[in-house]
Amino acid sequence: MLLYTIARILFFVFNRALFEATSIADFTYLLLASLRFDLSAVLYTNMLFMALMLLPFRFRYNTGYQKLLKYIFIVTNSIALAANLIDIVYYRFTLRRTTWSVLQEFANENGSVLASSFIVDFWYIPLLWFLLLGFMVWLYNKVKVQSPPRVSSWLYYPGHMALMGLTVFLAIAGMRGGFAHSTRPITLSNAGEYVKRPNEMYLVLNTPFSMLRTIGKNNYSKVNYFTEQQLDAIYSPIHIPATTTTFQKKNVVIIVLESFGKEAMGSYNPGRLGKNGYQTFTPFLDKLMQDSKVYWHSFANGKKSIDALPSILTSIPSIQEPFVLTPYASNNLPSLPRTLHAEGYHTAFFHGAPNGSMGFKAFMNLIGVKEYYGKDEYNNDADFDGMWGIWDEEFLQFTAEKLNKFPEPFMGTVFTLSSHHPYKVPERYKGKLAIGPLPLFQGINYTDMALQKFFEKASKMPWYNNTLFVITADHAGSPRHYPEYNTDWGAFAAPILFYAPGDTAFKGREQRVVQQLDIMPTILSYLNYNKPFFSFGKSMLDTTAQDFAVSYNAGVYQWIEGNLLLQFDGNKTIALYNYQQDQMLKQDLKDKLPQKRQQLETRVKAFIQQYNNRMIENKLQVERN
Repeated sequence: MLLYTIARILFFVFNRALFEATSIADFTYLLLASLRFDLSAVLYTNMLFMALMLLPFRFRYNTGYQKLLKYIFIVTNSIALAANLIDIVYYRFTLRRTTWSVLQEFANENGSVLASSFIVDFWYIPLLWFLLLGFMVWLYNKVKVQSPPRVSSWLYYPGHMALMGLTVFLAIAGMRGGFAHSTRPITLSNAGEYVKRPNEMYLVLNTPFSMLRTIGKNNYSKVNYFTEQQLDAIYSPIHIPATTTTFQKKNVVIIVLESFGKEAMGSYNPGRLGKNGYQTFTPFLDKLMQDSKVYWHSFANGKKSIDALPSILTSIPSIQEPFVLTPYASNNLPSLPRTLHAEGYHTAFFHGAPNGSMGFKAFMNLIGVKEYYGKDEYNNDADFDGMWGIWDEEFLQFTAEKLNKFPEPFMGTVFTLSSHHPYKVPERYKGKLAIGPLPLFQGINYTDMALQKFFEKASKMPWYNNTLFVITADHAGSPRHYPEYNTDWGAFAAPILFYAPGDTAFKGREQRVVQQLDIMPTILSYLNYNKPFFSFGKSMLDTTAQDFAVSYNAGVYQWIEGNLLLQFDGNKTIALYNYQQDQMLKQDLKDKLPQKRQQLETRVKAFIQQYNNRMIENKLQVERN
C-alpha cells in the first residue's frame, strides 16, 4: 500500500502539467480516496501469497517454504509496481490509466524493440523501479515469521481454520470495496465518486486495478432514457438521403496522420504565429487548407490509433474501450469501404507497419476492404525505421504508385506512422527539420514534407483531379505543449479537411463542429449517394444536421455542440463549459445555463441509448423491408 502511494505521488508530480486545476489539497484528499482501490488491487495481486501463507499446516514455518513465499511476494508485487510506474509516462500518450486492452492492442508488436526504446528514452522509470523494489525487499526482510508455541492439534487446526476463514471474508470485502451484500465490486467508474474533474479519476485509480477490472469485461448495458418514438425524434443514426442526383463515382483517398494535433499546425493557431518563437510544423498542410473545405472545430473521437479507423471508416466511436477490442466488433458493421465496393469501387488500405500491427489487417478484412498493403508488400527493409515500419516518405510514394495502378473508381486509406514515439527521422534529414519544443513536432514536420511529396507525385497522375482527398489525424498528438491543448477538449482537437482538386467550389472555412464520425456520411453525401445508410455521425454538407462531437474521457461522456462542452457521467452532468471562450475550462456553467444543459443532456442521453442498445442488439445496419 505504501509503494502504491509513493507511485501515485510520482505519477502526480511527473504529470503535474496535465493536472493543473488539481490543488495540493485536492490531491491529498484523492490520496485518501485511492486507498480503497489500492487495497483492492493489493488483495487481488497477492491472492496466491495469502493462500499459501494461510494454509493451516505447521510446515508453513519452514525456512524453505518461507523463502518460496518471499519470492512469490516480490515477483507479483514488482510486476504491479512496474505497471504503476510505466503509466507515469504512458499516461501522457493516452490520458487514461492502462487497461487490459493494451495487451491485446500491442499483442502483434515487437515487444523487445518497444521495451528497449522505452528503457532508453525513459531511463528514470526503470531506475525508480529498482529503487522502490529494493525498498520493498528491505521492508519484507524486516518482518520475521516465527513458529508459535507448540499447542495441541485440537486447538491449532480449528483456530487456524477460523483465522483463515476470517481473513478470506475480509479479503473478499476488500476486493469488492465493501462489506454489504448489496455492494457491487468496485470498478473504474467508482473513482468518479471522489473527483471534481474527470481526469482526476486517474489519480484515484492505480494501474493494476484498472487492468484487473477490465479483463474480459462487457461494459455496455441497455438504457431506456426515452421511448423508441421519442428517441428517434431526438437523435437517429439512420440516414435517408434526400438527393435524387446521379451518384458521382469520384475516387476517395483518406489519409490518416499519426499524432497530428492541431497545436503543431500554424493554420489552426493564427494568433500564435511569430509570437514567442512559435512556428508552424506543417507548412504544406497549411497551404493545402487554403484550397480545402475546413470545419474549424474538428475533433477525433478517441485518443489512440486503434480508436480512429472504426470512427473514420465505419462511423462507430470507441466508448469506454477501443471498439475493435469489444465483443461488438463482430457485429454486422456499417462500412464505407463495403458501401463503395457495392458501387463498383476498388478498395485498399495502406499502413507501413508489419502486417499484423494494431490489428488493422483483421479490421480491414472485417469491414470489407479488398486489398491490404503493409510492410510485407512494400518488401524493402532498407526503408524500415527500425521500430514501427517503413518511413512515411517512401511509403507514401509507394502508395501513390499503387493507387495509379488501380481501376477507377477506387477508395484508398493510408495510415502514416513516422510521427510516433520515439519520433525518429531518417539520418539524411537530421538537423534539417524544424524541431520545436517537443520531439513530436520534428516527426510531424517530416511527415508534412513526405505528404507534400506524395501530392506532388499524385498531381501528375490521371486520376488526381477526379479524387476527393480527406485528411485527418488518428488522434491529437501526445504529449502536448500548449496549455489549452492539454484540456479535456484540446486532447481531442485534430484536423479534418476535405480537398477536391477538380472541384474548385468545394473549399472554404466554416465555424462548425465536425468529428471523425462525420467523415463517412460526408463522403457519401459528396458523392450523391442516395440509399439509406447507418452512421453515428452526420453529413457536414447537410445544413440542417445538428452539429455535435462526442468522446469518452475518464469515465465521462463529452458532448460538444456549438461553443459548449458538456461532461455527463450517464446519470448527471458533471460540468458545462464554453470551451471556445474559456479554453482552460475554469468556469463551470452547469448551474448558470440550466435550459441549455438540459438540451445537451437530452441529446447525449439519446446518443448513449442508440449506441448501447444497438451494439447489444446488433442493429448497426439499416433494416430492409
